[in-house]
Amino acid sequence: MSIDNTTILATVQRYLDERRGLGFKMRCGSELLRFARYADARGHRGPLTLDLQLDWAQDGVLACGPATWHRRLKVLRPFSKYYRQFEPESVVPDAFTFERGHQRLAPHIYFEYEIGALLQAAGQLTPIGSLRPVTYQTLFGLLASTGMRVSEARNLQADDVDLRNGWLVIRQTKYRKSRRLPLHASVVQALREYEIIRDCTVPRTAGMAFFLSQAGTPLTQSIVNHTFGLLRRKLAWVPRGGHPMPRIHDMRHTFAVRRMQRWHEDGTTMDQCLFWLCTYLGHAKISDTYWYLTGTPQLMEQVGIKFERFALGKEANHA
Repeated sequence: MSIDNTTILATVQRYLDERRGLGFKMRCGSELLRFARYADARGHRGPLTLDLQLDWAQDGVLACGPATWHRRLKVLRPFSKYYRQFEPESVVPDAFTFERGHQRLAPHIYFEYEIGALLQAAGQLTPIGSLRPVTYQTLFGLLASTGMRVSEARNLQADDVDLRNGWLVIRQTKYRKSRRLPLHASVVQALREYEIIRDCTVPRTAGMAFFLSQAGTPLTQSIVNHTFGLLRRKLAWVPRGGHPMPRIHDMRHTFAVRRMQRWHEDGTTMDQCLFWLCTYLGHAKISDTYWYLTGTPQLMEQVGIKFERFALGKEANHA
């Protein structure tokens, strides 16, 4: 393919089409299209230069710091490699150009009373007595009790939830893997109550989403974020992590931390449990699960007690 007179936008679109044709979801597509428009607006032709790519990564009001710059370059690198087959002098940015920016910000680990307050506030959403408050109360309760990604919960179909057997199926998610999640009896009961109200409000159809909006349509990410923001402001939460405000995604972090804390309290061996948690959360490798573990005071206290017992036992053996 010759790209001498082809815009970067056209090349990016071709790249996205080819990748999607191979089965990749390419959620980064909108970011790549923004880069293409940036390059074309500057009349760029020929090899992709390092300056062009670094300038774009740091451009705009949303590029608030090294973490954003790093993320943008991470999105751009695979396209740069693709582009280099047509323009061999194109530069692929180093993955560690903004290494300092790729730091893990401490998540907001929710207290139980915060989750309870969130669910209570969700149940008071308007219109009172409509499907909307029940939907969000159940959705946020499911996220807190299972550690699911919000996209996984939004994409659940009614047929994916088997309340008779007490589990649900999450299909083809982040790593194109499906998994089955067993549910606690209290979660099953909450989902059953929601299902009854939903089916009385919206006639059930084949392929219907499990969680529905007031209009009977699947929930979108933007409306879920908006609703969560309303509730967060109402509850006047003060962030305890490195992010400006508590996030929905922090419920996933909280689930992982609380699960580990409970295992420590029960004296459970951690090695096998970590692999179980990795599978339950839908991670491709165990290092992804480590990313979610944060040293809360309660967890560190349990670890300290265990280490003290280990050390004292070792001392006694050498006495």
